[in-house]
Amino acid sequence: MKFSKIARKSLLSYMIIFFLMLLFEGQRLSPVLERTGAEYPVLLTVNRCLHEIGIKTKIYDLSARLHDEFDYIAKHSLFRDMQNVTPTLKARWQTMLSSQTLPAPAPSAKQTEKLPAKNTDSEPPLTDSTANAENPAQSVMRTSEDTQSDLTADLPIDQQADTQNSASFQEPISPVPQKETIQNTDQEKYRYNIYNYPFNAELVRIPETKSGIAGYAAHIPDYGKKKNVLLVGDSMMMEGLGPTLHARLRKRDNLTVHREGKYSSGLSRPDFFNWFDSLPPMLEAYQPDLLVISLGANDTQDIVIDRKRYFIDTKPWEEIYLQRSKDFIALADNGKRRILWVSLPVMGKEPYFTRTKRISKLQEEASKDVPLAQFVNIEHLLTENGKYTTFYKGKNNQSIRLRSQDLIHVSTEGGEILTDYVLPYVDAELAELYAEETPFCYPPVAGMANRVTFTSGLRQKQAEYYIWLPETQTMLPEPPNNQTADNEKKKGRNKYPDVPKLIAEQQGGKRYPVLYLLHGATNSGKEYVEMLGKELQELANSKQTIIVAPSCEPYGWYVDSPIVSENQIAGFITKELVPHIDSLYPTTKKRAITGLSMGGHGALLLGFRNKNLFQSMASISGVLDIRMHKNNWKIKNLLGELTPENQKIWDDNSVLELINKKWPATSPRQIIVVTGNKDKLVLEENRSAQKSFQKRGFSMEYIEADGIHNWNFWQKHIPETLSKQADFLNTL
Repeated sequence: MKFSKIARKSLLSYMIIFFLMLLFEGQRLSPVLERTGAEYPVLLTVNRCLHEIGIKTKIYDLSARLHDEFDYIAKHSLFRDMQNVTPTLKARWQTMLSSQTLPAPAPSAKQTEKLPAKNTDSEPPLTDSTANAENPAQSVMRTSEDTQSDLTADLPIDQQADTQNSASFQEPISPVPQKETIQNTDQEKYRYNIYNYPFNAELVRIPETKSGIAGYAAHIPDYGKKKNVLLVGDSMMMEGLGPTLHARLRKRDNLTVHREGKYSSGLSRPDFFNWFDSLPPMLEAYQPDLLVISLGANDTQDIVIDRKRYFIDTKPWEEIYLQRSKDFIALADNGKRRILWVSLPVMGKEPYFTRTKRISKLQEEASKDVPLAQFVNIEHLLTENGKYTTFYKGKNNQSIRLRSQDLIHVSTEGGEILTDYVLPYVDAELAELYAEETPFCYPPVAGMANRVTFTSGLRQKQAEYYIWLPETQTMLPEPPNNQTADNEKKKGRNKYPDVPKLIAEQQGGKRYPVLYLLHGATNSGKEYVEMLGKELQELANSKQTIIVAPSCEPYGWYVDSPIVSENQIAGFITKELVPHIDSLYPTTKKRAITGLSMGGHGALLLGFRNKNLFQSMASISGVLDIRMHKNNWKIKNLLGELTPENQKIWDDNSVLELINKKWPATSPRQIIVVTGNKDKLVLEENRSAQKSFQKRGFSMEYIEADGIHNWNFWQKHIPETLSKQADFLNTL
């Protein structure tokens, strides 16, 4: 819009007031501005006043622009960089005044409420090369993280909200380089992450950045998420195969296994036990992802329907039994559930031997009609030269019983043999269950930071983490293109890569301890990539460890909130993330947990509560007593107001309170607490924690070094602390 004379005079007045403030008030205010955290509220107040004046004088566009300029000033004032800001502002404002129009204003708070909500589950690509797809030559906007992230601690809640908006200012950095195709050489494979999704994309060079982040963001199957397995059948599932298979699967952390059966039951005599009525309640109760069936040993008898008898060994009997088998498996099939129907073993006497073989063939034929069903034939097992045998020769020529005296049922030793054969089929079905939850993808690449997402049931969303794997010379094979994947799917059964196996091959069979790194308030796991990406990769290489930095909500506080159902961060880390990492990557099950600020609180909170999971815990600038900050950082949104009724909830989530309750024997063996000696936000509570640790007899390392609550302090002490923890884990 064109400026009116009144608008021009108003703008000139605002500029004069501003520069007079800088010239005459700057010297007087400088001692105040030097105090940590004081300068930002001052500028924020001026910012808010101008914003309100602009709205009242009906020149909102100009006010919005000035609002952004003051955000710029406020951001840079935190860097103690005001001398460099003034010339920059002068040049920017001269350009603005020379223009006849202003850019479209940012929407007001009321306008924002009417806008559709953004899809927070979708994340933009991580590489700078994809930040501006339409014009890659334009500057990319990136948020600076060099500030003291918790400077708003002493502000009222309403001012904290404004501070968050100001903190979203994005500083321009160098232009993004154009895409450059590179040759597919072993050297380039080693240096660059070529496994960008989708796989048929052009191979591009990853821009050199301080962060060292890889151009890779994949949705990995959640191998740590529990799957439900149900074993059903007759006496064959109740003896021999059933108990041994059940016992072997039950030892796995990522499975919930149930077994239901009925002796003397089958499909021939529903008047004795009706599987068609009994199976649906079982499926409803256990919700199995995989159903394993062993049924039919009692079906070698006539079938009676409406008082008409169909004799065994006749064609009509076969037709009826085949249809019943189809109906039974159709009852179990929901289009997603995978089904394994295990055949009967050979029997020891005729005509039972021939009839059970015929039953197995009919069951196999029925299974062919269901895409996610597979028939497993075990007739060749527990035999000698293809014939039934009761014993086999073990070590020292000792006879081992495989079958019971009735020449039908299977012994425990025979069940172990059957389980050894059936278990790989079960594993294959489980692998495809996990893989079906994700596009055809390959695992993270060693030697650089990778962003991985997977489904969190507790948080009811897609969760993400960043992971650094020790660098290795072993590279993965070229991933297939989309056409290859489509061709595999057309063959009837999806063929997905075995991701854990590929990662293990990439690491040459080595296993590593894991360092979990928790972020501070207002941030995510990505802040570690931006601020310490290369340092963390060097640490992973030198200490031979895996580093994982999850994103756990800007104000999640690593607690299981009784108020916010999706803020179950403690359970997410211990029940979902840790099993996921252990199932997907080659870990030694030795773990350390550390974090900064809010993450320091989370590290000690989870460490105290989960000694069996974490052998080491560390806090850097940690908030160790949330009760001291009851009105800050949205803590009360998760735990409620700190009232006598809610006192226990706050105490249970206070690290300082836990120190006074826990004994050294029930805590991780290594404890490290680091804080800055000028950190006004958390220094006193860290000193109180040290005294409590000493009073209770804990063996811990307390470091109070020169610094405040900012990245200058953390960039030095985070690598040092992680290095100590890695050394400790490697000695266990």
